[in-house]
Amino acid sequence: MARAAKQDNNSEIIDGVIYARYSEGPNQTEASIEGQVRECKEYAKRNGIRIINVYSDSKHTGTNDNRAEFQKMLRDSRRGGFSVVVVWKIDRFGRNRAEMAQNKALLKLQGVKVVSAKEYIPDSPEGIILESVLEGMAEYYSANLSQNIKRGMKENALHCKSNGSGKSLGYIVDKDGYFEIEPNEATIVKTIFQKYDEGMKIADIWREIVASGAKTKRGKDFTQYGISRVLSNRAYIGEYRYGDIVTPGGMPRIIDDDLFNRVQERRALSKKAPASRRSNSDVDFLLTGKVFCGHCKGTMRGMSGTSKTGRKFYYYACHDKISKHNKCTKKNVKKEWLETEVTRITRDDILNKETIEFIADRVVEIQRLEQEDKSMLRYYEQQLRDTQSAINNIMKAIEAGIITSSTKSRLFELEEQKSIIEGEIEREKITTPVIEKEQVIFSLERFFGGDINNKEYQRNIIDMFVNKVILYDNKIIITYNISSQNEISVDVVEQAAFAALDECSSKLSLAPPAGA
Repeated sequence: MARAAKQDNNSEIIDGVIYARYSEGPNQTEASIEGQVRECKEYAKRNGIRIINVYSDSKHTGTNDNRAEFQKMLRDSRRGGFSVVVVWKIDRFGRNRAEMAQNKALLKLQGVKVVSAKEYIPDSPEGIILESVLEGMAEYYSANLSQNIKRGMKENALHCKSNGSGKSLGYIVDKDGYFEIEPNEATIVKTIFQKYDEGMKIADIWREIVASGAKTKRGKDFTQYGISRVLSNRAYIGEYRYGDIVTPGGMPRIIDDDLFNRVQERRALSKKAPASRRSNSDVDFLLTGKVFCGHCKGTMRGMSGTSKTGRKFYYYACHDKISKHNKCTKKNVKKEWLETEVTRITRDDILNKETIEFIADRVVEIQRLEQEDKSMLRYYEQQLRDTQSAINNIMKAIEAGIITSSTKSRLFELEEQKSIIEGEIEREKITTPVIEKEQVIFSLERFFGGDINNKEYQRNIIDMFVNKVILYDNKIIITYNISSQNEISVDVVEQAAFAALDECSSKLSLAPPAGA
């Protein structure tokens, strides 16, 4: 579990971490991460969060989750040790709404909360709505940014130039952006192809390459997967590829066609048929963390079981009943039925023009309160006064003849700090653009009349509006992130809702959310 300490004033300090990243683009640099981390640390200091680690990914977009430090943070959350992740803005956590929701759900299961240093998102029902609206706008921004970046990258690709990432082993990029062969790395590539063509297994090639001391493009030891990727890379026969742009002869050739084709034929023969069995981790239980047993108040967890005919069933079951063998009598509830029914009830009974108007008014009010909040400006102004006072003290010491290398170093450090703080003050004085009421309404009206059987529609409805679902055998109580209409109770009249235990074999398994 995450640790907590006490400040001198008896208020609790909670342990947290920072996640920062900057993505591709002409104005994005390492300083982007440094600025994010600095502001996140200042936020943490004001809010009693002790930062125990900083995770940062450079030159990665938020539209995929192949971010090494991000994945490490998710893994570390399972070990406990921290209960808050501080991000500069919500879009740092991934700019695709579905991925953001899933990643936050994974952290929530570990008791970890995500907070934004730059966006005022109150800890209230409407705060969740505002956060979803911000996520939607971030996704829109990401799509437009991606289009602009891809336009430039496409021009590079048409001229067979590097797009700044994904350089293959065996190549370097000249000053004009064109690929050239790197002789030492090219030798490794040729060795891998020749060894495989001679009948050596990938595992044996890998061991031999590692033993030779050869390193990857990043200076790390090779992996078997890395060896496999080398063997399938068509750049080595001179093929330049970027998206749907393929240019034969666009790359300097390292491997001849005959050798490459023989290797591909052997690889095709050695491939095994893919497994058809679907694992529990492939199944996304949309209500994980939000659904509770009305009988014993315990959590309901995603489960799977196999019928006597071999068919697999997915359902929600009382976790305490199964893990603690208590006397709870709550029936299992079919996953598909429950998620579809919660979506239908929300769409038909909650989402109307009056509710949307109410949410939009609350979002605008929240932003107004943020605009009126001058605490950050006062905080930076106090920092500036403290820094200037420290500079004055050093100047007095210099005037008194106390001049050392450490004195000068500290003076330069304070002058740089002063410049940064003055910049922050100017930024705080600029009025932050607000989301207009009409924009909020437009963003939410897309939920009107959606297909309740569509998984993405279900996910968006549940993530944005549903706060909690309490299941009884005869009714469902749904609590929403809307203060004006917070709770609705619906009788369960369909026997189809329940997953009978006698349909399933005794082999049951806990099914985590997708990506766990």
